Amino acid sequence: MAATDNLTVTVSNGDPAVVTAQGQIDSFTSTSLDEALAGLPADRPISVDLSGVDFVDSSGLRVIVRAHKRQLGGGSGLTIVKPSEPVSRLLDMTGLTSELTISQ
Repeated sequence: MAATDNLTVTVSNGDPAVVTAQGQIDSFTSTSLDEALAGLPADRPISVDLSGVDFVDSSGLRVIVRAHKRQLGGGSGLTIVKPSEPVSRLLDMTGLTSELTISQ
């Protein structure tokens, strides 16, 4: 588990691995999420639970997109699970809902 002042990231290694983020993902905290995602194998699916995230900026989106591309390159996938309302709005506004797999 990695924690900063505004973000907690936990990883559960299963099939799929589940990365749960709670708090705010911004330029100060996105490194925690990036490290958690990068530490997982690219050939196994990952679920990213964003139900407890109330804010994401462009650096957070960059981390998610980079992890998505890495998983696709490894022959697996990344699924955003239960995005909170603010996260859902941002993904919709940026057009990422058509690029990412999102599970409510």
